[in-house]
Amino acid sequence: MTRFTKALCFIGLTIAMFMGTLDTTIVNIAIPKIMTDLNGSLANTSWVMTIYTLAMSVFMITASKIADRFGRKKIMLLGLLLFGGFSAACMTATSLSMLTTFRFFQGLGGAIITPIVLPMGIEVFGKEKINRVASVVGAVTALAAAGGPPIGGIILQVASWRWIFGINVPLAILAFMLIAVCAKESYDESLAGGIDFPGLVFLTAALGGVTFGLLEGRQYGWTSLLILTSLIGGVLALIAFIATEKRVKNPLLELDLFREKTLSASSIVYFMTGFALVAPSLILNYFLQNVLGDSPLHAALIIIPVSLTIMIAMPLGTKLLDKTGAIPVTLAGMLLMAASLFLLSLIKTETATALIVVLLVINGFGFGFASVSMVASVRYLPKNKSGIGSGIVNAARQIGTCLGIAILVTVLDTNIDTAKTQIHHAGDQIIAAKTLSPHVKTVAHQQLAAVFAGSSTPTKHQQKKMRQTISEAAKVKTNLPKPAAGSDLRKLYDASAGLQQGSNKLANGSEALAKAAQQTRSPLATSIVQLSTGAATMAQGQAAFLTGIKQVAQKQTLQTAFHDITQRKNTRLAQAFSHTYLIGALIVLCLSPVAFWTDRLHIDTLRSE
Repeated sequence: MTRFTKALCFIGLTIAMFMGTLDTTIVNIAIPKIMTDLNGSLANTSWVMTIYTLAMSVFMITASKIADRFGRKKIMLLGLLLFGGFSAACMTATSLSMLTTFRFFQGLGGAIITPIVLPMGIEVFGKEKINRVASVVGAVTALAAAGGPPIGGIILQVASWRWIFGINVPLAILAFMLIAVCAKESYDESLAGGIDFPGLVFLTAALGGVTFGLLEGRQYGWTSLLILTSLIGGVLALIAFIATEKRVKNPLLELDLFREKTLSASSIVYFMTGFALVAPSLILNYFLQNVLGDSPLHAALIIIPVSLTIMIAMPLGTKLLDKTGAIPVTLAGMLLMAASLFLLSLIKTETATALIVVLLVINGFGFGFASVSMVASVRYLPKNKSGIGSGIVNAARQIGTCLGIAILVTVLDTNIDTAKTQIHHAGDQIIAAKTLSPHVKTVAHQQLAAVFAGSSTPTKHQQKKMRQTISEAAKVKTNLPKPAAGSDLRKLYDASAGLQQGSNKLANGSEALAKAAQQTRSPLATSIVQLSTGAATMAQGQAAFLTGIKQVAQKQTLQTAFHDITQRKNTRLAQAFSHTYLIGALIVLCLSPVAFWTDRLHIDTLRSE
């Protein structure tokens, strides 16, 4: 194979890896658009992103094993056909159920192509180039995972959500052609016999049960029968799988592989990259769009520094690995990810965008360095075991993402529910304490209850509608209160009220004098009548002026109330997100010591080589 052919083959492989990983996160930002176009609920539409992650997590290890046994090139081409074909099908979906079904098979294609890329790359360049190959594959994986929301935001800005899937079609065709023409077939020569069907069933049930429980526990309730059955069933299936693999002659997964500490520890570190990725790709994106009211494109542009930083951090981390070993790099990555999550917890609604970008750059370096664990995971495995090793470590990242969604989004939802209750209560107190008419107070209390009754944070549209409704109620001129005591408007009101009293007395006196003049036919009767009319008009004007002062005072009071409620809302919601980031930082920090095992060799593995 010439150098040019190798390059073309590897380009095809990296395109496949990029597509398969990108679709785990790119769809998230399009969920509101899909929900609107296909008339779905949030719960049903969320399955469009959930089903893909579920398929990836469940079938990745099995796909790796089948590829090792029957030929990686053949299975890769099959996976590209599935992925590209069902990406095109997703573009044409006319219902939510149709789109979800197509996404499952697209995810099955992604589960096939993603773990096979690394062993095929090693086959192209040789075991001596494993660090460089794994570095590029890891960088592409990290870039695609972090780049999903930004790329999705840009596509939504210029085209329909359908092109989020459509972009895969030409890429899949290109990857298929390059791999079909340039790649050679490769196998795990140590494998023999048929497929371990009992092991396949138990592993699928185990990963399916645990993954489904983690992804949907928030939706159905962690104590619901469905979720408890799913999680417990998954754990029991995992126990049955382990027991089966110890007895069968040709196991689906050689459990002895986990004796290689670098594989086990690196898989845990890579697992944590998937966990931590939820923070910028989902939690921060939610904050930018739903709390700050940013457009999908603006939110994408803020988050994109994570992807750009990974492009630098991953190759840099691999070079450092060659010089210092994996431990300093993966440990630094874990600590940087934990530090970035802690720093993200300090973000407020008024935090400058530039500072948020700096924090995301730190997160990108942490993610990039920690992703070097993908290189470390297969570094000391025999060449023929790189396929299953890649399947294990990639599945670990997918399950890490599922756990991140389960923990961090659940914590965020709980914190937001608490924050909304506090904001609602504070808003009612603020309205009750302000000098407003009974009608305005009633409408304001009703609007606050309606806005904070939903299951998500109040949208910008809801807040705007609430203000408009309350402002309309404030235009009613009956039962207006006097301006607050001590205010400038109250002083003006009191002075005007004194003038009105004088005007009323003048109007009453003029009216009596006009009646007397008319009765006595006085020559001044006409002038006196005009004086009486003028005095009455002045009294009416004074009354209207007083009403105007009350309305102005109420408008200013409402603006102050809106400002106070907004401040409370921003503070409480920022705290809800802050607590979520802190939980994430603590989990990453507690598991950081695992990095100390990412470069320890197992003597049996060395002997086998």
